[in-house]
Amino acid sequence: HTFLSTYKASAQVTEDGAKITAMEIQLYNNAGWAMDLSGPVADRALFHVDNVYNIPNLRASAVCCKTAIGANTAFRGFGGPQGMAAIEHVMDHLAVACDVPIDAFRRTNMYKKGDSTHFGTIIGNNNISGKWNVPSMWNRLYEELNYEGRRSETDKFNAENKWIKRGLCMLPTKFGIAFTAKYMNQGGALVHVYTDGTVLVSHGGTEMGQGLHTKVCQVAAQAFGIPVEDVYVNDSSTDKVANTIPTAASMSTDMYGMATLDACRQILGRLDSVKAKL
Repeated sequence: HTFLSTYKASAQVTEDGAKITAMEIQLYNNAGWAMDLSGPVADRALFHVDNVYNIPNLRASAVCCKTAIGANTAFRGFGGPQGMAAIEHVMDHLAVACDVPIDAFRRTNMYKKGDSTHFGTIIGNNNISGKWNVPSMWNRLYEELNYEGRRSETDKFNAENKWIKRGLCMLPTKFGIAFTAKYMNQGGALVHVYTDGTVLVSHGGTEMGQGLHTKVCQVAAQAFGIPVEDVYVNDSSTDKVANTIPTAASMSTDMYGMATLDACRQILGRLDSVKAKL
C-alpha cells in the first residue's frame, strides 16, 4: 500500500537538546477499488506511527481510500513500515526546524522503561511487552561502529566532491509481533511419540526458509530430553492441524513453538504413570 500522511508536530528546545511534545497525524491508505486487507494494514500503521519515540500528546487516525486502481493487499511489514516512515519524516522535519542533530534528536526522544505507547502498551514490562533494549542497542552501535567519526568523514567527502555524494544513517525500529485481528493469534501442533524413541511433529506453520521447522524440532527435543536428530516435522496439512492461519506477523515461532511445547508437556504428563511402574 502507498500511504500519504499529513501532520502537525511540535518540539521544545532546551539546553539538553529538543523534545517532541505533540503530534497530530492523518494517514491515507491507498486501498484501490476494494478493501482486501487494507483495514488491518491501516491498523498496524497506526500502531507503528510512534516508532520508538515517546510523544506525550499524540493523535493519529487512518483512512482507507477507494481509488481507481487494482485492490492493494498486504506485503512484508503489513503497514508497519509505512507508519514508521511517516514518523521518521516528522523527526527529520523537527530536527531541522529546531536546528539540532537528527541522531541526537532521535536518541533523546526514545521511550524509556515504564513509558506508555499511544495504544496502552507499557514499554519494558517483561511480563507483557518484553525487555526494552533499543536505547542500549543504539548506544552500543553508535560507539562500536564509530558512527560519529564516519559521519564526519561523510560530511568531509561531500564537501570536497561536487558530483559524487555519500550518505550515512542509523534508524531505530520496533515492530509489534501479533495479528491485529486477535482471533488469528492462535496456533496448533500434533505430536506423536513412537516406541523407537523418535518424535513426529505436525504444526500449522509454513516453512519458507526462515527455519521454523528447525526451531519446532529444537523445542520438542528439549522438552523430551532427546537429540534433535530424533525429531521430525511433517509437511503442514489441514488433516493434521485444521484451521491454520497465515504464517505471518513475525510470530510463527512463538505460536507453533509454544503449541508444540504444550503438546509435549501433555504427553510427558501422561507418561508419568507409565514411568512410575518401570
